[in-house]
Amino acid sequence: MRLKGLQYQALICVAFVPELNKLNLKEDGLEIGAAVKLAELQKAFRKVVKERAAYETSSCNAFIEQIKWFAGTQIKNVASVGGNICTASPISDLNPLWMAAGAKFEIIDCKGNIRTIAAENFFLGYRKVDLASNEILLSVFLPWTRPFEFVKEFKQAHRRDDDIALVNAGMRVCLEERNEKWVVSDASIVYGGVAPFSLSATKTKNYLISKAWNRELLQGALEVLQKDILLKEDAPGGTAVGSPEIHLSSRLQAWTLFPGLGNELV
Repeated sequence: MRLKGLQYQALICVAFVPELNKLNLKEDGLEIGAAVKLAELQKAFRKVVKERAAYETSSCNAFIEQIKWFAGTQIKNVASVGGNICTASPISDLNPLWMAAGAKFEIIDCKGNIRTIAAENFFLGYRKVDLASNEILLSVFLPWTRPFEFVKEFKQAHRRDDDIALVNAGMRVCLEERNEKWVVSDASIVYGGVAPFSLSATKTKNYLISKAWNRELLQGALEVLQKDILLKEDAPGGTAVGSPEIHLSSRLQAWTLFPGLGNELV
Protein backbone atom coordinates (compact mmCIF):
# COMPACT_ATOMS: atom_id res chain seq x y z
CA MET A 1 0.00 0.00 0.00
CA ARG A 2 2.82 2.39 0.85
CA LEU A 3 4.73 1.66 -2.37
CA LYS A 4 1.77 1.77 -4.75
CA GLY A 5 -0.11 4.65 -3.15
CA LEU A 6 -3.31 2.62 -2.81
CA GLN A 7 -6.10 3.64 -0.47
CA TYR A 8 -8.37 1.24 1.43
CA GLN A 9 -11.55 2.06 3.35
CA ALA A 10 -10.85 -0.72 5.81
CA LEU A 11 -7.84 -2.82 6.76
CA ILE A 12 -8.35 -6.14 8.55
CA CYS A 13 -5.62 -7.81 10.57
CA VAL A 14 -6.29 -11.51 9.99
CA ALA A 15 -4.21 -12.39 13.04
CA PHE A 16 -7.22 -11.51 15.22
CA VAL A 17 -10.06 -13.04 13.20
CA PRO A 18 -11.34 -15.95 15.38
CA GLU A 19 -12.49 -18.09 12.44
CA LEU A 20 -8.99 -17.93 10.97
CA ASN A 21 -7.27 -18.91 14.22
CA LYS A 22 -9.05 -22.16 15.06
CA LEU A 23 -7.19 -25.31 16.02
CA ASN A 24 -9.71 -28.12 16.37
CA LEU A 25 -9.10 -31.79 17.04
CA LYS A 26 -11.60 -33.87 15.08
CA GLU A 27 -12.27 -37.56 14.90
CA ASP A 28 -10.63 -37.86 11.49
CA GLY A 29 -7.95 -35.17 11.67
CA LEU A 30 -6.80 -31.71 12.70
CA GLU A 31 -8.48 -28.48 11.54
CA ILE A 32 -6.02 -25.59 11.33
CA GLY A 33 -7.05 -21.97 10.78
CA ALA A 34 -5.17 -20.13 8.03
CA ALA A 35 -3.97 -17.41 10.44
CA VAL A 36 -2.49 -19.85 12.97
CA LYS A 37 1.19 -19.04 13.50
CA LEU A 38 3.77 -21.66 12.61
CA ALA A 39 5.07 -21.63 16.20
CA GLU A 40 1.52 -22.36 17.44
CA LEU A 41 1.13 -25.10 14.86
CA GLN A 42 4.37 -26.72 15.95
CA LYS A 43 3.22 -26.63 19.57
CA ALA A 44 -0.15 -28.14 18.60
CA PHE A 45 1.53 -30.95 16.67
CA ARG A 46 3.74 -31.80 19.65
CA LYS A 47 0.69 -31.96 21.91
CA VAL A 48 -1.20 -34.14 19.44
CA VAL A 49 1.72 -36.57 19.18
CA LYS A 50 1.59 -37.10 22.94
CA GLU A 51 -2.18 -37.53 23.12
CA ARG A 52 -3.14 -39.47 19.99
CA ALA A 53 -2.34 -43.04 19.00
CA ALA A 54 1.14 -43.26 17.51
CA TYR A 55 -0.03 -44.52 14.11
CA GLU A 56 -2.31 -41.48 13.68
CA THR A 57 0.43 -38.87 13.97
CA SER A 58 3.02 -39.78 11.34
CA SER A 59 2.14 -36.61 9.39
CA CYS A 60 2.37 -34.53 12.56
CA ASN A 61 5.87 -35.82 13.27
CA ALA A 62 6.94 -34.98 9.73
CA PHE A 63 5.67 -31.41 10.11
CA ILE A 64 7.36 -31.04 13.50
CA GLU A 65 10.68 -32.01 11.97
CA GLN A 66 10.24 -29.75 8.93
CA ILE A 67 9.12 -26.71 10.93
CA LYS A 68 12.13 -27.18 13.20
CA TRP A 69 14.37 -26.07 10.33
CA PHE A 70 11.95 -23.44 9.01
CA ALA A 71 13.46 -19.96 9.41
CA GLY A 72 14.12 -18.55 12.89
CA THR A 73 12.02 -18.33 16.02
CA GLN A 74 11.03 -14.72 15.34
CA ILE A 75 9.67 -15.62 11.90
CA LYS A 76 7.77 -18.65 13.16
CA ASN A 77 6.14 -16.49 15.83
CA VAL A 78 4.50 -14.25 13.20
CA ALA A 79 4.36 -16.29 9.96
CA SER A 80 0.96 -17.91 9.38
CA VAL A 81 0.00 -21.26 7.92
CA GLY A 82 -2.17 -19.65 5.23
CA GLY A 83 0.41 -17.03 4.31
CA ASN A 84 3.05 -19.70 3.78
CA ILE A 85 0.68 -21.77 1.65
CA CYS A 86 -0.71 -18.97 -0.52
CA THR A 87 2.71 -17.47 -1.20
CA ALA A 88 3.11 -20.66 -3.26
CA SER A 89 6.88 -20.62 -3.16
CA PRO A 90 8.38 -23.27 -5.46
CA ILE A 91 10.83 -24.10 -2.66
CA SER A 92 8.26 -24.09 0.15
CA ASP A 93 9.25 -26.43 2.99
CA LEU A 94 5.66 -27.21 3.96
CA ASN A 95 3.61 -27.29 0.74
CA PRO A 96 5.07 -30.63 -0.44
CA LEU A 97 4.11 -32.08 2.94
CA TRP A 98 0.54 -30.74 2.81
CA MET A 99 0.19 -32.32 -0.61
CA ALA A 100 1.78 -35.66 0.28
CA ALA A 101 -0.17 -35.96 3.53
CA GLY A 102 -3.50 -35.60 1.73
CA ALA A 103 -4.44 -32.27 3.32
CA LYS A 104 -7.53 -30.39 2.16
CA PHE A 105 -7.89 -26.61 1.97
CA GLU A 106 -11.15 -24.87 2.89
CA ILE A 107 -11.70 -21.69 0.89
CA ILE A 108 -14.31 -18.99 1.59
CA ASP A 109 -15.47 -16.07 -0.52
CA CYS A 110 -16.74 -12.63 0.54
CA LYS A 111 -20.35 -13.92 0.60
CA GLY A 112 -19.56 -16.77 2.97
CA ASN A 113 -19.62 -19.55 0.38
CA ILE A 114 -17.16 -22.32 1.23
CA ARG A 115 -15.51 -24.84 -1.04
CA THR A 116 -12.90 -27.51 -0.37
CA ILE A 117 -9.96 -28.45 -2.57
CA ALA A 118 -7.23 -31.05 -2.18
CA ALA A 119 -3.82 -29.52 -1.48
CA GLU A 120 -2.35 -31.34 -4.49
CA ASN A 121 -4.75 -29.43 -6.79
CA PHE A 122 -4.33 -26.00 -5.20
CA PHE A 123 -1.01 -24.97 -6.75
CA LEU A 124 -1.40 -24.04 -10.42
CA GLY A 125 1.92 -22.49 -11.39
CA TYR A 126 4.67 -20.16 -10.28
CA ARG A 127 3.21 -18.18 -7.35
CA LYS A 128 -0.24 -19.06 -8.66
CA VAL A 129 -2.95 -20.79 -6.63
CA ASP A 130 -6.62 -21.71 -7.07
CA LEU A 131 -8.02 -18.60 -5.37
CA ALA A 132 -10.39 -16.10 -6.94
CA SER A 133 -10.01 -12.38 -6.20
CA ASN A 134 -12.90 -12.55 -3.73
CA GLU A 135 -11.65 -15.66 -1.90
CA ILE A 136 -9.27 -16.39 0.96
CA LEU A 137 -7.91 -19.57 2.49
CA LEU A 138 -10.02 -20.28 5.57
CA SER A 139 -8.45 -23.41 7.03
CA VAL A 140 -6.44 -26.55 6.41
CA PHE A 141 -7.61 -30.05 7.29
CA LEU A 142 -4.86 -32.59 7.96
CA PRO A 143 -6.15 -36.18 8.23
CA TRP A 144 -4.75 -38.61 10.78
CA THR A 145 -2.57 -41.27 9.25
CA ARG A 146 -3.88 -44.83 9.16
CA PRO A 147 -2.24 -47.97 10.59
CA PHE A 148 0.88 -48.79 8.56
CA GLU A 149 0.78 -45.41 6.85
CA PHE A 150 4.01 -43.41 7.06
CA VAL A 151 4.84 -39.79 6.17
CA LYS A 152 8.37 -38.45 5.89
CA GLU A 153 9.86 -35.03 5.23
CA PHE A 154 13.08 -33.99 3.51
CA LYS A 155 15.00 -30.76 3.10
CA GLN A 156 18.37 -30.19 1.49
CA ALA A 157 19.94 -26.75 1.92
CA HIS A 158 23.39 -25.18 1.94
CA ARG A 159 23.28 -25.19 5.74
CA ARG A 160 21.03 -26.93 8.23
CA ASP A 161 19.73 -23.98 10.24
CA ASP A 162 17.63 -21.08 8.91
CA ASP A 163 18.26 -21.51 5.20
CA ILE A 164 16.05 -21.81 2.13
CA ALA A 165 15.84 -25.22 0.54
CA LEU A 166 17.60 -26.37 -2.59
CA VAL A 167 15.34 -29.39 -2.84
CA ASN A 168 12.72 -30.62 -0.40
CA ALA A 169 10.06 -33.28 -0.38
CA GLY A 170 7.02 -34.77 1.32
CA MET A 171 6.51 -38.53 1.04
CA ARG A 172 3.77 -40.88 2.15
CA VAL A 173 3.27 -44.62 1.80
CA CYS A 174 0.47 -46.83 3.11
CA LEU A 175 1.12 -50.55 3.44
CA GLU A 176 -1.20 -53.49 3.83
CA GLU A 177 -0.52 -57.18 4.33
CA ARG A 178 -1.45 -59.48 1.46
CA ASN A 179 -0.52 -63.16 1.32
CA GLU A 180 2.04 -62.66 4.10
CA LYS A 181 3.69 -59.79 2.20
CA TRP A 182 3.59 -56.04 2.77
CA VAL A 183 2.16 -54.33 -0.31
CA VAL A 184 1.90 -50.60 -1.10
CA SER A 185 -1.81 -49.71 -1.14
CA ASP A 186 -1.34 -45.94 -1.51
CA ALA A 187 1.53 -43.49 -1.89
CA SER A 188 2.40 -39.88 -2.62
CA ILE A 189 5.74 -38.25 -3.43
CA VAL A 190 5.99 -34.47 -3.85
CA TYR A 191 9.11 -32.38 -4.52
CA GLY A 192 9.86 -28.69 -4.09
CA GLY A 193 12.70 -26.83 -5.76
CA VAL A 194 12.57 -28.82 -9.00
CA ALA A 195 9.83 -26.90 -10.84
CA PRO A 196 7.92 -23.58 -10.70
CA PHE A 197 5.64 -25.12 -8.06
CA SER A 198 5.58 -28.17 -5.78
CA LEU A 199 5.49 -31.17 -8.09
CA SER A 200 4.03 -34.64 -7.58
CA ALA A 201 6.00 -37.62 -8.86
CA THR A 202 2.88 -39.30 -10.23
CA LYS A 203 4.61 -41.93 -12.37
CA THR A 204 6.68 -43.05 -9.41
CA LYS A 205 3.59 -43.15 -7.21
CA ASN A 206 1.73 -45.30 -9.73
CA TYR A 207 4.72 -47.60 -10.01
CA LEU A 208 4.79 -48.19 -6.24
CA ILE A 209 1.11 -49.01 -5.77
CA SER A 210 0.17 -52.70 -5.53
CA LYS A 211 3.80 -53.84 -5.39
CA ALA A 212 5.56 -55.68 -2.55
CA TRP A 213 7.54 -53.42 -0.22
CA ASN A 214 11.16 -54.54 -0.53
CA ARG A 215 14.57 -53.40 -1.76
CA GLU A 216 13.79 -54.38 -5.34
CA LEU A 217 10.82 -52.02 -5.29
CA LEU A 218 13.07 -49.17 -4.11
CA GLN A 219 15.53 -49.71 -6.94
CA GLY A 220 12.74 -49.90 -9.52
CA ALA A 221 11.13 -46.74 -8.13
CA LEU A 222 14.44 -44.85 -8.36
CA GLU A 223 14.69 -45.76 -12.04
CA VAL A 224 11.15 -44.47 -12.67
CA LEU A 225 11.92 -41.34 -10.67
CA GLN A 226 14.85 -40.49 -12.97
CA LYS A 227 12.35 -40.01 -15.81
CA ASP A 228 9.54 -38.65 -13.65
CA ILE A 229 11.26 -35.61 -12.08
CA LEU A 230 13.60 -33.66 -14.37
CA LEU A 231 15.75 -30.69 -13.43
CA LYS A 232 15.95 -27.83 -15.91
CA GLU A 233 18.49 -25.02 -15.95
CA ASP A 234 15.96 -22.61 -14.44
CA ALA A 235 14.98 -24.92 -11.55
CA PRO A 236 14.22 -22.66 -8.56
CA GLY A 237 16.16 -24.73 -6.05
CA GLY A 238 17.98 -27.80 -7.37
CA THR A 239 20.88 -27.24 -9.77
CA ALA A 240 21.23 -29.00 -13.09
CA VAL A 241 24.77 -29.87 -14.14
CA GLY A 242 25.75 -30.63 -17.75
CA SER A 243 22.93 -30.80 -20.28
CA PRO A 244 20.05 -28.28 -20.15
CA GLU A 245 17.66 -30.96 -18.92
CA ILE A 246 18.94 -33.84 -16.79
CA HIS A 247 17.75 -36.37 -14.29
CA LEU A 248 18.02 -35.93 -10.55
CA SER A 249 21.19 -37.53 -9.28
CA SER A 250 20.83 -41.02 -7.92
CA ARG A 251 22.31 -39.83 -4.64
CA LEU A 252 19.56 -37.24 -4.20
CA GLN A 253 16.94 -39.80 -5.12
CA ALA A 254 18.29 -42.23 -2.53
CA TRP A 255 18.07 -39.50 0.12
CA THR A 256 14.60 -38.35 -0.74
CA LEU A 257 12.61 -41.45 -1.64
CA PHE A 258 11.39 -42.77 1.71
CA PRO A 259 14.69 -42.41 3.65
CA GLY A 260 14.61 -44.91 6.50
CA LEU A 261 10.91 -45.47 5.94
CA GLY A 262 9.68 -48.87 7.02
CA ASN A 263 13.17 -50.35 7.28
CA GLU A 264 11.81 -53.04 9.52
CA LEU A 265 9.65 -54.22 6.63
CA VAL A 266 12.44 -54.35 4.05
